Order: sequence, then C-alpha cells, then structure tokens
Amino acid sequence: MIILPQYFFMKKLFRSKLLLLVIVFSAFAIATDSGRFLKISQSLENFADTYRIINHHYVDETDPNQLMRIAIDSMLGHLDPYTNYYSEAQMVQVKMGVKGGWDGIGVELMKDDGKVVIRELIEGTPAEKKGLRVGDILLKIDGTSFNNKKIEEISKSLQGKAGTKVTIEVLRPSSDKLKTLTLERVTVTKKNVPYFGMLNEETGYIILTTFSPQAGANVQKAFEELQKNKNFKHVILDLRDNGGGYLIEAVNICNIFLEKGIEIVYTKNKIPEWDRSFKTINASVDTKIPVIVLMNGHSASASEIVAGALQDVDRALLLGNNSFGKGLVQNTKDIGYSSKVKLTTAKYYIPSGRCVQALNYKNGIPVKVPDSLRKEFKTLKGRKVFDGNGLEPDLLVEDVKESPLLVALKKEHLIFDFANMYREKHDSIPEAKEFELSDSEFDEFVLFAKEKWYEYKTNSERALLKLEEQAKSEGTYSQLSSVFDETRENITKHKQSAFKNNYSEIKQNLEQEIVGRFYFMKGQVENRLADDFFVKQAIDLFADEEEYNQLLKTDILKEIKKD
Repeated sequence: MIILPQYFFMKKLFRSKLLLLVIVFSAFAIATDSGRFLKISQSLENFADTYRIINHHYVDETDPNQLMRIAIDSMLGHLDPYTNYYSEAQMVQVKMGVKGGWDGIGVELMKDDGKVVIRELIEGTPAEKKGLRVGDILLKIDGTSFNNKKIEEISKSLQGKAGTKVTIEVLRPSSDKLKTLTLERVTVTKKNVPYFGMLNEETGYIILTTFSPQAGANVQKAFEELQKNKNFKHVILDLRDNGGGYLIEAVNICNIFLEKGIEIVYTKNKIPEWDRSFKTINASVDTKIPVIVLMNGHSASASEIVAGALQDVDRALLLGNNSFGKGLVQNTKDIGYSSKVKLTTAKYYIPSGRCVQALNYKNGIPVKVPDSLRKEFKTLKGRKVFDGNGLEPDLLVEDVKESPLLVALKKEHLIFDFANMYREKHDSIPEAKEFELSDSEFDEFVLFAKEKWYEYKTNSERALLKLEEQAKSEGTYSQLSSVFDETRENITKHKQSAFKNNYSEIKQNLEQEIVGRFYFMKGQVENRLADDFFVKQAIDLFADEEEYNQLLKTDILKEIKKD
C-alpha cells in the first residue's frame, strides 16, 4: 500500500484537530459529566477514523461532502423533524422563509419535470416590472446553465447585494418566446399581511401568512386602519395555513388586544437557567372588541401561541379545526463554512400552563400523545382546555378534504399550467373579488387536462390493480376476469364524470390560481373571501352576540358541518 504525502499530511492535520476537540471536551467534562463527554470524544474519534478510511480505501470514488451530509442527516433524523442541517445554499431559502425578505429580483422558483420554473412573482419587484410571469422557464443565469443543480443553489445564484445586476435567459412556454433580461437586484420584501379590509359594515378581516419581522407592527397597522370605519365592531384574524415564525412577533400581536404586563408564553429549556418568559410590554390598542381567530391543521408554532394565549385569557374565540400541535422552540447554531444546524432547544407553554405539542419523537419516529396522558387546564374564566393535541377550537367547523382528483391536478401542475395559458390570452380580468370562470372556460380546462394528462388513477383503480395482481399470483384471474372488466368499466364511467362531480371545488381553485396571475396574493385572498365558509361562520357568530359571549364563558364545543 502506498501512502501519499498529501494523504499523510491530511491525516496528521485531521488528528490534530480531533485532539483539540477531545481536549476541549475533556476540560469541559471536569466541570460537568465526565462520563458523558468521554463518550462524546471517543465517538468523535471513531467517526473521524471511519470517515477517513472510507474516503481513502473504499474501492469506488466517494464524494466526501455527500458522505458527511448523509451522516449528519442520519444523526439528526433520529431526533425530531425540526432539527436540521442547512448548507450555505439552503440557508438562503431558510432566511427567505423566516425573514420574509432577501436581496434579489423578486421570484421564487420550483422544479417541474426537470425544468426550473417561476413559481411565484413578488409584486413591484424588478422581475414583475420587466414583464416576467409565473410559469416562465429559467434557462440561464449570467450565461450559465444549471447542469442538474439543486433548486436551492439556483435560487442562490439569483441572490446578491442590492444594486448589483444579474442577466437571465427565460422561455415563455405558452408562446415559445425566448428573452434575455438584465435586472438590478433590490431588497425584496414579501408581505406578511397581504390583505385586510371590511367584510361588511361591522366586521373587519386581517390575514397573516407568516410571523416574519414586523408581523406585529403590520397587523397593528391594519387593525388601526379598520378602526377608522365608524361602524367597525368585530375583527377576524385569519391564521389558517400559517406555520409560524418569530416568537416575539406572536407576543406583539397579542399585545394589540391585551394590556401591558400579561404573560403570553414561557419556554422551558434543558438547563433551567435558560428558561424565559415573554410578556406584553406596550399599551394595548383595544381590549374590548370581539375577536375571532381562524385556524386549521396547518396553523402552527407562533400561530398557536397567538390563538392559544388569546383563548387562555378568554380574549378571543377560536374557529376552525384543531391546530397542528407544535410546542417546540428552535434556534440555529453556526457550525462553519456558512452552514448552520437548527435544533429544538425548548418547549413553550401558554398562559393556562399547557403545551400544545401533539407528538413525541422516539428515534425520529413521531408518537401521538395518548388521550390518557393529556392534562386538563383552565382558562382565566375557568373553561376547560387540554394539552397534547394542538389547540381545540371553541367553534369546530368541518374541514372538507380536497378530492383525489383535485389533489392529482395540483400535483401534475395542470391548474398551474392552465392559469399561465389563461394569463397569456388575457390582458386583464375583472376585479379580484368579482372574477368568475365561465362554464365554457371550465370546459376548456377539462379538455386541456384530458389532452395533457389522463394517467390519474382513482383509489378504486389502484385497489383493483392490486386485486388483479393477487388473483394472477393465486391462479384465479381467469375465473374472475369478467368481474374485473365490469368493475373497470364502471370505474371508468365514474372517472369520466369526476370533473362534473367536483365542479365547484376545481373551479374555485382555478379562479384562485388565475386571479393570482393578475392581482397576486392580495387578489387571491379577496377572491376567496366571497365563498369562504369559515369566514361566513365567523360573521354569523358575531351577529349572535349572546352566543359569542356564552362560548367565552363555557367549555361546550359547538360543531358546524358544511352542507
């Protein structure tokens, strides 16, 4: 065996760094748990030796970075889904999602059948002003194609210091037009309050999509604008599909409706000295106005802090479905080369003393908190509330699941593609809240979908295929073939009428997607509000003042089902 000088040097350097780590851990172990940290130092040395030997001796060429990423991901995968390693490229996406802003041209990308496609366009940004559209295919950045790069790396190539320029080559698939554009990067801010307004003379509405910086200030600004309406008497705060963000912004939003000095949330850490309490620190804006918070199974984390705190102090009613149930707090730590690890460091508890966490994790496997272990708590006025399963609404509204057909149409991006085609054919449409797809346009979509794709299989078809395979393996297929054929024929008839049976659902989603091409997210919210069953139930509850007050005093769950 030949040992190369370079290899010998790397081995020596690797062991020197490892020795330094062992010394640091050993020193720390004297003051803490010596046995635990001795195990850590031994494990690090074993891992380093294994990693070095594989990279040098394994018969095929290996990618050291890939091997290390697999090892890190595997280790963190045995904890919980919120503890993750992020490379430098991935951190760009994380910052965009959490901070709600970045330096770039104002697009968000996705991969569709191997192509890099503009998934979202931010209003008022260079990309929008230069005429780019959702659905445009990105081919090159500064003259360089992508060569199977990950979407995070491609997105990072579009980022850069505000004021710098980037040249892109894009293709518009609906017209096969190829464009080369040079755009100047700016600081892009994605609105966390894309829409607010009066739903009728008395009821205001505010939607918050994420708890990014200034979320509290923006909700307060929207609320104060609503207050200017002389008949303003109630407000709906929509936190559906809001996955959370900064904890402090949740406290700031509660402060709009609660006076100074009220504890909103406290965190319990591994080390008690790190525990923290978060209280309202400013004067409230309005402590009397009736509030309804809308939530669903995708309302999580900071959304649950706001909704849960307002419920615990009997300041608001919750309407919708059980929330997600994320009572864990994450922080990020630098680990070198602009990479970070985000890990769970604490659990949070809301005013009643409950934690909303719905799942425990054993070796990375989620385990639902059993009902027998859920504890009862009390709100300020004595209503019963429970931990261990997210937040339970005061008014439970049945959430209708999307049909398998709609799920498939979305998965195959057919609604997305049709909206792009529609935008290409129309220079304008009516106002967002007035826009409605005609029956002939819906029929056009049905033809489009059937031409582009009809490989969609219903659950019944999939079950039939499995049954046929089983019959063949057991040798009974020939006796049952006529039954299979008849069943398949009946399924096909049902499948052909699927678009008609799911007309309203598909049409509504088409309208939402098309409106977004002309009026962005604000328009989509406006369009949706006209037929929003949850919002209608909230308005009805406000209209019945006696029932609203009764729900604030009792722990009787009321359930409403959609016809």
